[in-house]
Amino acid sequence: MSRIAKAVERAKKSREAHRGEVEALRLRDQAHEGAPGLMREQPVYSQTRVVSLNQSHLEKHRLLTLLDDPVAIDTYNVFCTQLLLKTQAKGHNTIMVTSCVDGEGKTVTAINLAISIARRVQHTVLLVDLDLRRPRIQHYLGFGAKKGLSDYLEGDEPISGLLINPGLPKMVVLPAGRPIRGTTEILGSPKMEKLVREMKSRYPERYVIFDSSPLLIAPDSQVFSSYMDEIILVVEASKTPGQQVREAIELLNGKPLLGLVMNKFKGTRKGYYHYGYGRE
Repeated sequence: MSRIAKAVERAKKSREAHRGEVEALRLRDQAHEGAPGLMREQPVYSQTRVVSLNQSHLEKHRLLTLLDDPVAIDTYNVFCTQLLLKTQAKGHNTIMVTSCVDGEGKTVTAINLAISIARRVQHTVLLVDLDLRRPRIQHYLGFGAKKGLSDYLEGDEPISGLLINPGLPKMVVLPAGRPIRGTTEILGSPKMEKLVREMKSRYPERYVIFDSSPLLIAPDSQVFSSYMDEIILVVEASKTPGQQVREAIELLNGKPLLGLVMNKFKGTRKGYYHYGYGRE
């Protein structure tokens, strides 16, 4: 049995075990709702632009956690619980989601993960479109945004004026903005590093999810990964060659790879299933 097949088999066996962890975390959230110091009121967005999303558009792009699909919510609850259990104790809250090549589902995974975390009582989420070569988050969510991260990095636009709330409490999105050249250099710049540090420390209860470019397409993610607490690698089941997975993992050697997500696994009524498992 190959290394990837063994990993998938381990993930299958661990899914039921993590159901108990999901329930435990849910009960803990309920118990903490009245505790002092935790976020109980929904944030009010007075400066951040608030948009309404189209349900059919979300379903078309498999953003099922926004549509309250029970199978998708259960799946991402397992995934989200694993992530929270592995990161909270260490104070890790900046997470980069990447893939080997285009089309493996990294953006859908990043969006659904962000939504799942935002639904927890004690957390807020900032979702950042870091794929400055081929930004996709606003396309998948179905809203228009003329400006974004690239305008801050190249034009000094204030971040506060670039954020968008997609109609979901406790979640904001920073679009990529217009595609730019020299992305590797600008993502590795002191200005970008300073922004990441500020995002990490501004709100202790907030997770920052970065949807980054594929590892084998450009060096952007390799450069940016040095700023991250954790990294998630998305691969497409029965399609991504094992050699590409090995190459991507090798590129992340020495970096904080939290685990892999197997996307589009045939095994549920929706035809999409995600397995998250830690790196050995």
